Amino acid sequence: MIVLYAVSAEDWPLFKKDISNSGISSDQIPDDPIILWSADIQRMETTPTVSSSMVYALAGNGSVSAFDKETGDLKWRSHLDGWVYQMSPLASSGDKIFAATDSGQLAAIDSLNGRVLWKQNLTDNRFESPLNYIDGRLYLGEGGAYGQGKKRFFCLFENGTECWNITRETKGYQWCGAAVAGNYLVFGRNEGIILSVNRSSGEVADELNLNDSTRLSFSRDTPGRVRASATFHDGYIYTTSELSAQEGSAWKIGLNPDTGRFEDRGWSSPAGFSTSTPSVYNGRVYLGVGEHGHPGALVCLNGSSGEMIWSYPVEAGVKSSPSISIASELPRILFTTAQVNGSIYCLEDSGAAPKLLWMLNPPDSGYLLAGLAISDGRLYFGTEGDQHYGKLYCLGEARREEGWPQFHFNPQHVGWSSSSAPRSNQTAWISDDIGAQAGSSVSVAEGKAFVNCITNITCLDQKSGEVLWITPFNDSGDFAFGFTPVYSQGRVFFTSDKTYCLNASDGSEVWSFAQPTLKYAIDGSPTIVDGRVVVSDWDGHHYYCLDEETGEELWNFAVVGNAQSTPAIDQGKVVFGGWDWGMGGNIYCLDLEDGHEIWNLTAENSPCGSATINNSTVYMATYNFEEDGDLLALSLEDGSVLWKVKTSPTDSTPAIFGDRIYLCSGCEGFHRLITSCFNATNGELIWETPVGENIGDWRCSPVYADGLLFAGRPEFIDYAGTFALNATTGDVVWSYPEGGSSPSLADGMLFTIGGGRVYAFSDDPSLEKL
Repeated sequence: MIVLYAVSAEDWPLFKKDISNSGISSDQIPDDPIILWSADIQRMETTPTVSSSMVYALAGNGSVSAFDKETGDLKWRSHLDGWVYQMSPLASSGDKIFAATDSGQLAAIDSLNGRVLWKQNLTDNRFESPLNYIDGRLYLGEGGAYGQGKKRFFCLFENGTECWNITRETKGYQWCGAAVAGNYLVFGRNEGIILSVNRSSGEVADELNLNDSTRLSFSRDTPGRVRASATFHDGYIYTTSELSAQEGSAWKIGLNPDTGRFEDRGWSSPAGFSTSTPSVYNGRVYLGVGEHGHPGALVCLNGSSGEMIWSYPVEAGVKSSPSISIASELPRILFTTAQVNGSIYCLEDSGAAPKLLWMLNPPDSGYLLAGLAISDGRLYFGTEGDQHYGKLYCLGEARREEGWPQFHFNPQHVGWSSSSAPRSNQTAWISDDIGAQAGSSVSVAEGKAFVNCITNITCLDQKSGEVLWITPFNDSGDFAFGFTPVYSQGRVFFTSDKTYCLNASDGSEVWSFAQPTLKYAIDGSPTIVDGRVVVSDWDGHHYYCLDEETGEELWNFAVVGNAQSTPAIDQGKVVFGGWDWGMGGNIYCLDLEDGHEIWNLTAENSPCGSATINNSTVYMATYNFEEDGDLLALSLEDGSVLWKVKTSPTDSTPAIFGDRIYLCSGCEGFHRLITSCFNATNGELIWETPVGENIGDWRCSPVYADGLLFAGRPEFIDYAGTFALNATTGDVVWSYPEGGSSPSLADGMLFTIGGGRVYAFSDDPSLEKL
């Protein structure tokens, strides 16, 4: 069994992310990228390494730098012996960064403070292959310096002591990084040879020449040089070779995991010149082709036959290895073009042909050689100019002034914004005590903030907090719960004794709908999508779908128990809960068009809150009045349980960003108050706030923006504390002693409620302070 240090799903600790060189990440990538920050790095030929909250870069002069991955702030810089071309990407073990330079030096550096723990000069032949770190050992080969000769491929313990080496007469292991295949290590040699080595003992299990027709039925007489790393996937080794500026091959070769011997299974494909390490996903093989100074392409091959499925031509060779995000429905492939003033490309594999999603040319004339690291919705890469110039870049989603129009942002309730977020507890303004409802959140649109004030809707100016209009309504009398008014197309919607539609400009009524049961909504807010408004009536046991323009009822659906959720809507499906006092209840999924039931799930605990939907998965928490509740991940398609974890009971709606789920939970005086972060793929707990800090509440739905998570601290049925947490670690970045009810965020401003007031936070010094 391979044992690794704990890698979060957002890390990119090795050259191609993991020990098999997959290059595949489950993290989201930007749809509309902009440069969030850049840093001077002297010059850079390798893919950055990302671990925890830091991104690490190796410069051409041998220096290793650590930057805060959110802000780009330089944390430390350590200098090693280096000449000018650094071809060995860094490797991270979590607490250490390992670096190999073109001077033949190998070093270990403390990842937190940059202190060099050890370094030694191992060779005069340069290091030019990616480092791989596995089970406390380092693997790398000597490069192409001095041409043909005796050269070694090393295994060293992480304290720098040599474990074994393999010595061969060779031109070297330039760019030939190793992949782990069970107990074996597989890597290429520049002469067109692939080796399989027992990674513990260093015993060579097999050595295969790609022109050996006695071993491979798909061998090639002149395979060319191997100058790419190996990828291991599902019993096969994948790599590439280059024969001339236009010619080369892609290879898929069987490997017996019990013996480490290569087998005559697979194919070779005349894909073209390639030094690109392939990525394999969903039966397809992706790699770059094209030499420097020649046109290139990103190609997709059939994983079974090696036949070309599609080729996307670009203006320059693609020497980089592709990085792939599988967070969306279709895989997204990232690569660079190897030329001065090169570009970053993002393609989506839509089947028979790729679709260009975006192309970005960084604002310097540096040469692009290496690929990109994917981490937590951001992309990291470097450029090289002359011997003294280069940059490290961070790309992220473009900031959009999109407001916060609905409960938890949108119909899917994702709870995150692409807006920037306040980095301090500086208030822009604080409203008077307008009776703002604790437990509700503020909606923001058109430069206005819409607030539930228990007996009226109050509209405030977003920038100043000035009251613009007030519209009264009949309240339910239950002040422990609170709906959120929502905005759509110039109108504001909410449900109390009726569902009201108001003109957002002046608060005048456009239409109203009286629930046939004459029951009030409790907690549940409207959700609006595609001209439809879905609302609830709590102990009337119904959800209603109304026409957004007229308020006409289109359908209704009766649940067992109370209809308390704010409906979550995605892909034409509506998800909400029904529960009654005591234990259990049901989670329902309906067709938005006509309201017919698609599935329902009987829950062990009470689904009192609202769901979040992301990537065809429903995330919903449940409440247990006596002990812990659950956080459930369900298939949107059929309601099957994908995973379930225990958590303090809550009605909180989860926030999701990348592959992390955030949740507030607990009821003051009854259950522990915490805010938690889970892996969205398997439910594994990543971090939670200390119990004694009391950050979290059963009515507080957290919000993510700009690397921060915002949550509140309760005070009985009110709130008395707003917290900004580092979304990666859970550490408190800043806090404020007031506010804390389910935050919302728009245009760089954070809004929250406490003590009847609205608190607006912003780092913008031009905003008026009240």
